[in-house]
Amino acid sequence: MEEVGLRDRKTKFKRILNANPDFYLLYRCTNISASWLSLLAGALVEDFSDMPVDREPRDEQVAALAFFSRLANDLWAIIELTETGFDLQARALTRSYLEHVDILICCIHDKKLTKQFVDAIEPEAANAFWHKHISKNKAKIKVTNLIDATLGIGNTDLVDRLREEAELAGSSLIHPTMLAGLSTAFGTEDGDYDSYPIFPTPIAASVGIFRSILIHLMWLWFAMGTLPKIEHGEWGAIFQSDRMLDNEAIDELSKLHRRMIGFLLDHQLLMLVDDFDADVAMTR
Repeated sequence: MEEVGLRDRKTKFKRILNANPDFYLLYRCTNISASWLSLLAGALVEDFSDMPVDREPRDEQVAALAFFSRLANDLWAIIELTETGFDLQARALTRSYLEHVDILICCIHDKKLTKQFVDAIEPEAANAFWHKHISKNKAKIKVTNLIDATLGIGNTDLVDRLREEAELAGSSLIHPTMLAGLSTAFGTEDGDYDSYPIFPTPIAASVGIFRSILIHLMWLWFAMGTLPKIEHGEWGAIFQSDRMLDNEAIDELSKLHRRMIGFLLDHQLLMLVDDFDADVAMTR
């Protein structure tokens, strides 16, 4: 019965994709992004294996491996949860994903922060790092300033506006509140739910999950610049071995990811606000 139920849910998910072209494209692009992050993480493992035994990896290399592997793993899990109808659980994991992207962007442009992140190994230190640099929108504010500077558009609320949907889900639907519990039982009209999430079932509202993910990967793409093979921000080149620096698969998938973001912008698939085009036009 479990196998039949899982097959039926995945069949319903495919019907949603077929009926909603935007959802289909955002879903496929999220898979490409997960593959890109996975390749970067796997390539770093290979790069470390080629490193001389008397040489330690730099802080940014260690941080990059930690971030890329976690983000890739989270994306595959979010995709799987969404395909099988666990929308609220996918949103909960998306909240963690957003925080990881935020702090990765900050680390790329702050080498001291990168060292603090790498040194925060024990649970107590990691918790202190989170409270000092991430909680209460600290990292998000830094990301906003970095993106504004990258786009050359001055002080705007663009980053905030494009993550409003994710912020709502991360607070009212995920935190241990009455609303979160009742949303699990009955769904919520504000989230465009058309089913009862207590019984796993794919829903069209999950398109917002993939949109939020891809928007934040767009900010990460802006922040990474010429990484991973050429230094950018305060990070040096992430790859060091000739084998990885000459790896064509990394180049090809990185180009595909860049073209994918351009495609999403050209066709307004990331647009959540009317003036989005005006804000990002100068980046093209």
